[in-house]
Amino acid sequence: MLRITSICLLHVMALSASSQLADYSKWRPSVMVMNCGVVDTTTLNTSIRNLLALDTNLLTKNMNMYYEDLGLCYWVKSGVNVESEYLQLSIVTTQKALHHNPTSTKAFWSLAFGYTFAGDCERGKYYMEKYKQFTKKKYWDLEQEQQLFANCSI
Repeated sequence: MLRITSICLLHVMALSASSQLADYSKWRPSVMVMNCGVVDTTTLNTSIRNLLALDTNLLTKNMNMYYEDLGLCYWVKSGVNVESEYLQLSIVTTQKALHHNPTSTKAFWSLAFGYTFAGDCERGKYYMEKYKQFTKKKYWDLEQEQQLFANCSI
């Protein structure tokens, strides 16, 4: 009887632990050590390492946030350098966020910048329009949008 009780208790504990890991937003504060403002290389690399170490197979909720965070880390690491592999990683990773939340305004905004800085103004404008489609007008930053597309010929 004690053995059955022990097995049941272990099973309940395992389910409890896995349900806690299932929601990325609960793990986010301990994984993303970056915040707004100036970010040093050590903090940035720690955030990337933490995100990549997380077993995404155990995450079932707020996966879009995970990919938005990883995409942001890659964006910052790229230094907005067109030649950087991290700029492309930022775009690819942020696209995955849209797979999990097709109306993510954060992903649309990030992709507008990523594609435009990568030289694809057409796709950049497409994602800016998607951003506007799902964002209230009072949150639009028209000045930043104008600066973003200032060098585009489209």
